[in-house]
Amino acid sequence: MRSQAQQDFTTSLVTEFPDLGQEIEACDGQLLYEMDAFAAFTQAAKMRGDWPVYERCIRLADQLLVSADAGLGSAFRASYLEHLDFEGSRGPEAWRLLSPALQAAWEQLAAANRRLMALPQTGKKGPQGHPEYHAKQGHGGPGKKKSSSRKKPRGRRR
Repeated sequence: MRSQAQQDFTTSLVTEFPDLGQEIEACDGQLLYEMDAFAAFTQAAKMRGDWPVYERCIRLADQLLVSADAGLGSAFRASYLEHLDFEGSRGPEAWRLLSPALQAAWEQLAAANRRLMALPQTGKKGPQGHPEYHAKQGHGGPGKKKSSSRKKPRGRRR
């Protein structure tokens, strides 16, 4: 059953962006799919350099994240922020337009992803019983650090 916050998210999304109505309807009430559609819509606005639409997306995301319950907050992190990138020539402007709360949430998510991608401890044996298993499976290994697919935005000021 969908929470009131999740219902409010869907209503707000379709009210603010009527063009997403059919796509949201096709998600059949699945919050993560709706969130994916919103992320793709936001990312597409960034890629086009359509800053007014991007700003409206970010403003809505910020408003909804602040009032989110646990389920909606988790969906925002997993299916919205996870899919926003700040690479390319439009990346710095896209990052600048994020609210401080969304920047902090994105940074937390990126830090968690970096921890997950960290190398296994030395001497730790993989499921096959060999220390080399991790390297063979693309999970890094001694001297091989696998970089995260998440990259910090360029051109940010601290």
